[in-house]
Amino acid sequence: MAYVFNTDLLLNDADQKQADSAFPEVYFALNNPVLRDVFKPIDQRANQAKSRSRRWGMFAVWLATGALLLAGGEMLYHDLSKTTVRVIAGIGGVAGIASVLIGVFGIMYRKRKMRWLADRLATERLRQFHFQSYVAGAQKILESAANPDAKDAFLKERDEKLDAFREDFLAHIDENLHHIVHADDAGHGLIWGEEPPEIDPENPHLEEYLDAYVAFRFKRQIDYCNLILSERKDRWRHSPVMQAKILGGVALICVFGILALHGLVFLGAVANIAWMKGPLIHVFAIWAAIIALTARTLEEGFQPEREIERMRQYRLSLRRIYERFEKSATPKGKLAAMIDLEKLSYEEMGLFLKSNYEAEFVM
Repeated sequence: MAYVFNTDLLLNDADQKQADSAFPEVYFALNNPVLRDVFKPIDQRANQAKSRSRRWGMFAVWLATGALLLAGGEMLYHDLSKTTVRVIAGIGGVAGIASVLIGVFGIMYRKRKMRWLADRLATERLRQFHFQSYVAGAQKILESAANPDAKDAFLKERDEKLDAFREDFLAHIDENLHHIVHADDAGHGLIWGEEPPEIDPENPHLEEYLDAYVAFRFKRQIDYCNLILSERKDRWRHSPVMQAKILGGVALICVFGILALHGLVFLGAVANIAWMKGPLIHVFAIWAAIIALTARTLEEGFQPEREIERMRQYRLSLRRIYERFEKSATPKGKLAAMIDLEKLSYEEMGLFLKSNYEAEFVM
């Protein structure tokens, strides 16, 4: 895929060299090493917490599935020795209890999920801080492009604002997450107001300034949506489309399997064919229903349908704002579109957090 995560923040040397080459006059405003130093450990911890949370959530589902399969297949092994039956029943009971503790009560699961969401809120707000600084500081950036003293003053002020943001927002990230996921209206997310800054339309660096925002904000966000909505089979983790298709396909196959198995039972009863009426067919029907339930539970945990709809709506809104940006004949109009993108980014982040906060791996 064309999209690579976090290239908009110039996270590695290759990104920084490419940005410096493409936008040399405003590169100082695109490059924020202090923010990256804050961002990197939080992003790594978020990715680890997400993987561990989902791993334990899926483990809870597999435990519940195993327990139900053992219970549903009881007629296949009830003639075995009492010891064997007790062992199988004990395994099923332990698996069922463990799945309830993990899935319902959040043992080994909920804490990691909350860490992931809190850290993802932190990283996305850092990203928004970066680009909102770029938009709100438009005039200072354009003035600094040809003035080393003004550039130093801009960078010093940006670092001071980042320190304040860390103290005011990141230091209270858990409380901020709670507010966003429970609030009906979490605000517009703008740190420095909604009014576009006044800039000189004749500034020689204006075109490069706007082009850089298009490259690192408009296009990267649209590319991100395209990645999430792609159907590449090797992108299961980042492709809710594939998740929805596979899980929905498994559930549908199981439903048809249940109908076919019950059809065999009916034919067996009419034609008096013993194996068609036997316990194995009944057990298979029960197992098919359990597997369909498993697929539905994983769907509820991953929320692929909701993710698809959210990304489609986000991409549509992005494209409309970008179209307005392109058609605007004045710098102020373009800056207004850029501010609208920042507001949209915050709203989309809120929907993401709420959706995943509500998602549960519970059968």
